[in-house]
Amino acid sequence: MLSNFHRLFRKGAGLLALGGLVLFSCQNEPTSVNIDPVTHTSTRTQTLNGGTLIEGTQNSGAIYKIWVPDQWNRELVMFAHGYVDATQPVGIPESQLYADDSTYLPDVITDMGYAFAITSYSVNGLAVKEGVADLADLTNIFKSEVGRAKQTYLIGVSEGGLITNLSMEKNFFLYSGALSLCGPSGDFVKQLNYFGDFRVLFDYFFPDVLPGNAVDIPQELMDNWDMYQQKIIDAVIADPIAASQVLRFSGAPIDPQDPANSTVYTFVSILWYNAFATNNARQVLGGNPFDNSTRTYHGGFNAKAVNAGVQRFTADAAALQAIENDYTTSGLLFKPLVMMHTLGDQIVPKEQMDLYEAKAELSGSSAFLTTQATPRYGHCNFTADELMAAFSVLVYKVTGELPGNALPANRVFLSRK
Repeated sequence: MLSNFHRLFRKGAGLLALGGLVLFSCQNEPTSVNIDPVTHTSTRTQTLNGGTLIEGTQNSGAIYKIWVPDQWNRELVMFAHGYVDATQPVGIPESQLYADDSTYLPDVITDMGYAFAITSYSVNGLAVKEGVADLADLTNIFKSEVGRAKQTYLIGVSEGGLITNLSMEKNFFLYSGALSLCGPSGDFVKQLNYFGDFRVLFDYFFPDVLPGNAVDIPQELMDNWDMYQQKIIDAVIADPIAASQVLRFSGAPIDPQDPANSTVYTFVSILWYNAFATNNARQVLGGNPFDNSTRTYHGGFNAKAVNAGVQRFTADAAALQAIENDYTTSGLLFKPLVMMHTLGDQIVPKEQMDLYEAKAELSGSSAFLTTQATPRYGHCNFTADELMAAFSVLVYKVTGELPGNALPANRVFLSRK
């Protein structure tokens, strides 16, 4: 299984990145971005065994890499990476390019004849807007440095999944089709509330374990995360009934085949996002986006006491407006989009894919959308075969043919559509 795809969201302890997460507003017609014809400030080219690597810096400050095989098939695969902690320096998140301990995604793609390109985005943390713009800019850089591609495919994971959906709505003219994996693409407000709800429930059932609260994260928590992570683990193990209550009220999943370990992992991974993404999101969005002021929590026992005792917060209007303006998908598609999600995703609930599917249906775009639900626990926890099959479906939807080194046709799933 793809341990690093599984890691993308948590960089400090290691999860896949949706890393950040974000969407943009509903709209009747897609909008485009203006791409400056001079879009990069520096390049460095080196010859590799079997190809060429081009590296450079975009005008936004983002760093990019482009791999081109000697036997290029004139098609391009672009990668939208997941969340990277805002405290880290801007750079290509190399760990997210490994599908397992030894499989390097650029090598896999170029071995099939495709060129491969990635941008760091110009910022870390909540970087959806920047990701959409930097990827669009990178298509222009590729054309300038390498040439025009016959087909351009976009693949995004976690936060990059949201970036991918938004790119296919706003900048569909730049891409032939896209594969969106485990992203918060259906309702970004719900995604942020999922993190906030888990934290207030944790604080209620495990008081005084973590400093701060759901919307105010002290620097101490981030600076001493390893210590607090161990406190979370110890608390969950010491009181499994309280842990079960948090899971029931929040709806966060665990692995039924490994309940003890996955319970701990669910707690640590969700609370990592609360600890490391909250302050950055408030800064980027211009206020607090979390609101549980009228939420009724249910699913566990003694719900009346829980609802009376959890901390309550009200979202800032400015933050909600920013999400509406820039981080909300419409579901309006003009090119093929394949989406895949694990049923037991503890970071980005599978409901996000369902919500996007409903938007696509309402917008009349169902014919362009293919969805696949994988019965497994974990964030972006897919096998190499599943990823290859999903990519093969995308290529087939775009060209009517399977990629040269794809799985045999009888092994390629076509999901519900």
